[in-house]
Amino acid sequence: MSQSFRLFRLQQIDSQLDQGRSRLHEIESALLDNATLNEAIRQVEQMTAQLESARKDLHRAEQNVQDQRIKIEQTESTLYGGKVRNPKELQDLQHESVALKRYIETLEERQLEAMINFEEAEEAHKAAVSNHARVRNEVVQANSQLIAEQSRLTQEITRLETERAAVAAPIPPEQYSLYDKLRLQRRGVAVAKLNHNLCSACGASLPPALLQAARSPNQLTRCESCGRILYAG
Repeated sequence: MSQSFRLFRLQQIDSQLDQGRSRLHEIESALLDNATLNEAIRQVEQMTAQLESARKDLHRAEQNVQDQRIKIEQTESTLYGGKVRNPKELQDLQHESVALKRYIETLEERQLEAMINFEEAEEAHKAAVSNHARVRNEVVQANSQLIAEQSRLTQEITRLETERAAVAAPIPPEQYSLYDKLRLQRRGVAVAKLNHNLCSACGASLPPALLQAARSPNQLTRCESCGRILYAG
């Protein structure tokens, strides 16, 4: 087995490992990203607070109307009860009764407005709760799929690491050092396969002498353009 083939096979494994580890990182980030669920929770909390505020406003408006009705009843009871006979006092009571009845109309309008606001807040709260349930289910389902993929990738990476160790073991230290250096310099690709007399990595056309050398099993040949190790295949 030629050294260029071992390095090419090592390159294939490392590329798979790079992809697998990159995807694992994406999965870990996705599992930690709770922005959508947190926003749904925040909306529920906001709508709950608004609903509680609207409920208090409605209760206050209803109580004000009730209190005003009691005042009207008490005033009219005094006015028509026969205990007050002084004309001036009776006139004052009549004026007070009229004013109380006029003001209760304002209070009843406020009560109606508070009731409408409460109903709208109640609907908004129901929508927020429903949205939270939907988002939570989607997150649970998505996370379940991600966790399953994470498990598969972890097993595959473990297998590839074992295979990599076996492939890398016979490679001489100086060749492995060159491979490792080129991986760092050439964005993870240290070995390029010949493709119709071209370097598959950079596309450079290779002279006949270099092509012949690349096909030799006893030496390593590098592309004159990008410096990568060539594998004839």
